[in-house]
Order: sequence, then C-alpha cells, then structure tokens
Amino acid sequence: MKILIVVLFLLTLSNAALAQRSECFPFERLPPDSRAKANDLLLKALDSEALYTIVGGIKPMSSGFANFQVDVRPPKDEKKAEERQRTLAELDQTREILANFRCGEKVFADVQNFARSFDGKRFSEAVVFNRPSLASILRTKSAFFERWAITPRSHPLQVLYAVEYDQTGARFGGYGYLFGYPDHAVRFFVQAAAEEESTGKFVERDFYAISTFSSPTNRFVYAVPKGHLETAVDRELKDKALRIFEEYKAKRAKHIGDGKKGVVELLREWLCDERGECGSSPE
Repeated sequence: MKILIVVLFLLTLSNAALAQRSECFPFERLPPDSRAKANDLLLKALDSEALYTIVGGIKPMSSGFANFQVDVRPPKDEKKAEERQRTLAELDQTREILANFRCGEKVFADVQNFARSFDGKRFSEAVVFNRPSLASILRTKSAFFERWAITPRSHPLQVLYAVEYDQTGARFGGYGYLFGYPDHAVRFFVQAAAEEESTGKFVERDFYAISTFSSPTNRFVYAVPKGHLETAVDRELKDKALRIFEEYKAKRAKHIGDGKKGVVELLREWLCDERGECGSSPE
C-alpha cells in the first residue's frame, strides 16, 4: 500500500511538470498587439544560444535576446524623458511576453536588471532558464553555490541575482556555470578576471564556439587559454549541441516563413507528445 502511495505521488509530481499543448508557449493569451512581438522574440531566442536552454537544457541559462537601457536619473530633456517612458513600457510588455515563455514547469523567463549602471544608464536584458538543468548544476556544484544559501529549490531569479550582486571573483564562476561552460572554462574565466584586476593587463585568450542559427562563432562561446586544444569535454558539449541544432534547422525550415505554422507550433510539435502532453522532452 505504501509503495502504491509513493508511485501515485511521483506520478502526480510528474504530471504537474507537464502542460497541455495549448499551455505550451500560450501566446494566444497575450493581447493582440503583443503576439507578433512575442513570436519575433521567441524566434530570436531560438536562433541564438537560448535554443540550448529552451530545448536541450545544455545551458541552464541564456540571455541577451532582448536588451534595454534606461537613464538612471529622470532626464530634464522632454524628448529623452519620453524615450525613457517608452523603454519602461517596452520592458513591461516584454515581461508580460516572457511570462508566457513556458511549457510545463521546465522553462522560466523574465528580465534581468544589472546591478551596476554605466554612464548614467541601467542595462537590462531578457533571460531564460531551464529549471531541471539549473537544479542539476546547483546540485552538482553545491559546494560553490551554497555560499549564497542557494539550493536546487531556489528560484531562478534568486540564483541569478545572488551571482550578479556578488562583488568577488565568484561572480564570474557563477555566471560561467549558469551559462553552461565546462569546468576548465569556468576556472580560466575566474583566473583571468583575477589576474586582470591585480595587474591591469588583459589576459590573452582564445575562444571555443558552438554554432547557433544567428551566428556560428559569437553566441554560445567561452574563453579558453591561448593555444587551447579541444578536449573531450569540449567535443562532447559541441556534439550534444549539434544534434539539437541540426534538428532545429530542419524544423525551422518547415515552420518559419510565409504561410507556415510559425515558431509556437514549431516548439509544440517538438516538445509535445502524441497525447498532447508537453514539457517532458527532449532532454
């Protein structure tokens, strides 16, 4: 009897993580003036490295597929003040859209505001998480993330802002893990930042790139020491990404273009099974 209860409980949890087809990126619920923008933003995300977060979970987090900057102080110039209000309104609309970047409980998206301002500007960007992938890296690297009282159950934004507001070299390590970089790249990322801070000199580096639809070289990319030779870990990561990328290109050609079904149906056909349950695959 106890075993049956446990099984039923696990099935309930599993089903709670799923969504019906209409609840997988439910852009139909958005106001009409937001739907076209939502489709454009989702396609831009999938054309970038966010593909490897939304679909494969290779990257626990991806960002930068929408960017904003706002004057920290209210501008005295009327035109600049109006521009500031337009940007803030656009931020609100983007947050509303990103709230519908979901398919079951796997995907979470929002806008990140960066801690530091530059030249009187506050910078923000869209960010998307794969929750199971995030929980996995928080478990695997628990000794690293526990300094911020972060656990696998922590909310994605709690994790992100713990990293963003850290003023030590751990910030670089945290971002490296969230972006899905391998250990050797995270170590170099942290060490290079520390060396630059102490010497004031830029540390020479090479870059290891994994292709995206929008760019073969400068989207999913991480720094490595000068002269770095590809490792088995690098190759395994690239091979996993390539399988997803090749499938995406085929599905994109089928769904994107005049008279075709569009980006939401692309994802629903990819992430939903024959019963119309979505969000459990693929990994």
